[in-house]
Amino acid sequence: MHLLLPLFPYHKPSTPGDIDSIIRASWPDPEQKQVLFDLIKHHMVHGPYGTTFPHSPCMRDGKCSKLYPKPFQPHTLMTTDGYPTYAQPNDGCAYDVAGFPTDNRWIVPYNPYLLMQYVFSLSFPLFSC
Repeated sequence: MHLLLPLFPYHKPSTPGDIDSIIRASWPDPEQKQVLFDLIKHHMVHGPYGTTFPHSPCMRDGKCSKLYPKPFQPHTLMTTDGYPTYAQPNDGCAYDVAGFPTDNRWIVPYNPYLLMQYVFSLSFPLFSC
């Protein structure tokens, strides 16, 4: 589940810049942010699906029910229904995932801070068996 729950009205992101400071939906620079890049590659790529994997759980009538790949989007837009359209720019970058060149259209929105906490939690598990 992906959920952003502001506790107070003044905490609610109200501009594209606010959204971009919290949520991303594009590849980070693998040279500058190698750990985040690896996390995204392993956990935040939807697919690739389509004709190559027609029996994937999200496929319905030959199309992804989650609407991936998303269209390229140069910058984040605020919509009237309250759901932002995240920036997924066509920056010419694509990286190999399961043998397929995967660009920003396949990236599931993520919070970099929380995703990096996942690495920390693996390094120091709360419970041991």
